[in-house]
Amino acid sequence: MSVFYQSQGFVIYPQRQTIVKGDEEIQVRSKTFALLLLLLEKPGEVLSKSYLLDSIWDDVKVEEQVLVQSIRELRQLFSSADIIQTYPRKGYAWAADVEKLEQCKVSATQVNEAPALELPLTEADLTESSSTETPTLVSKSLSPRRKLYALTGVLLALGLVLCAVLFNTINRTSEPQTDVVVIMPVKNQLPGNEYNWVPLGVMDQLIHLLVSDKSVQVMFSEYVFQIMRYAHLDRDYESEQIPKLFEVSGATLIVESQLSGAVEDFRLDYKLRTRTNVKRGVIFEKDLNQAVYKLGQIIVNQTGQKLQDVELNAQASFANELMARGVEKLDKNDFASAENLFKSLIQLEPNNLLAREELLRTLLRLKRYDAAKEQAETAIQLAGKDQSRVQARMYFFLAVIHLEQGNTEAALGNLDRADEFSTNGQELLVGSAVAGIRARIHKERGDFNLAQAAYEKSLNYDKTIRCSIGQSDNHLNLAELFSQLGKRDLAIEHYNEAKKLIESHQLDAMKPRLAEIKL
Repeated sequence: MSVFYQSQGFVIYPQRQTIVKGDEEIQVRSKTFALLLLLLEKPGEVLSKSYLLDSIWDDVKVEEQVLVQSIRELRQLFSSADIIQTYPRKGYAWAADVEKLEQCKVSATQVNEAPALELPLTEADLTESSSTETPTLVSKSLSPRRKLYALTGVLLALGLVLCAVLFNTINRTSEPQTDVVVIMPVKNQLPGNEYNWVPLGVMDQLIHLLVSDKSVQVMFSEYVFQIMRYAHLDRDYESEQIPKLFEVSGATLIVESQLSGAVEDFRLDYKLRTRTNVKRGVIFEKDLNQAVYKLGQIIVNQTGQKLQDVELNAQASFANELMARGVEKLDKNDFASAENLFKSLIQLEPNNLLAREELLRTLLRLKRYDAAKEQAETAIQLAGKDQSRVQARMYFFLAVIHLEQGNTEAALGNLDRADEFSTNGQELLVGSAVAGIRARIHKERGDFNLAQAAYEKSLNYDKTIRCSIGQSDNHLNLAELFSQLGKRDLAIEHYNEAKKLIESHQLDAMKPRLAEIKL
């Protein structure tokens, strides 16, 4: 049985984690939505702050300010400060009337007995029709009673079909989803060339300050650059262009920031964007690392995740600059300079796992696989079993290296390890990539059932983090696979899913791939 709620003209769908009013559908952060459901279940009842915190944030220790922020967010979503009543020193209560309803239920027999709407699909239907003909309706004269019977039958049939469609839609979208945080390159307004490293350097600092968990995933810089390309955003993007990123990515929170001022008088302006709201603020600090750390604290106060413990000192500042300059060189394909910078940083900080990962990526681009393998194995030893996030990525890189060297069995073994650590560390993007590589290996070997299962696993990861790019790619992979197996109906189904995603999310760069699929 599926339920939904109605209150103040809004419809709240628990399984879809959305609020709907009219034609507008709003996706809500996981923790905030859980808070909403708790309030809706007990309208008018005062729920204590401690009860709400213990119920919603039971997996992480948070301050009361996180609850206050979520209450504020709900009031903004419902465009009413009065919809949630505050009771000082007591708690909160949902102040509006709530109606709890069941979704319509249709048995398989009812659906089979209902008149069918036949929509035969051919290859020509996969492109937009150029026909502008309007079908002509021919009617016969009916008596008032027969008209009533006919109308009742049509309405009943339409009702059954709509219920079936709604039921299937809810089932398809009921996979658990997580919040996705995207940190944008930082705009640098500081004078001189001394801080040219800031756009990528501070961005990378923030990304690695934030800890991903089962509720919140923080996207690595390479993913951010990818979605920026799909949204046609340059590195010196305009703030007005940011909403495009919500269309091409699974982001639920996008962080913009701008650094200005002068040495020992830094000003860090920030915007925390959701699809429906923008929270602005400014941080003043003498020390840049302190300013970045404070922004990290502000972000986790909104998301409810954790912040890494870091050492803030002059050496850390110098290391951040080396890292940023290395990333910048790597981004510009200046691999020799990037390698030297990362090696310098590792000499300064031998336990800097991020520097080793960036050096590994540089060595991969240079096709120096043995040196890259050495960095991965060293990082695994330094990380220990407790750092699942690092382990997952390192074993993934080892699998890639072994594939490049033609050792498929070793690659599969490392994919198994990467899969294990990505599950433990809640690294969903790595999990998707691991499943995708495994699928390609199985497909090349002719193990089509295993390939299908791996592609579907990758697709489920991408659905969880709302990654439209990954979902589109996996639907196209499945379309190719089923077409190769002669299962045309399934191939067309996945092709259409990819086409819908690519068009609705404006993924223009993926349209050539659509044209390559032979059904």
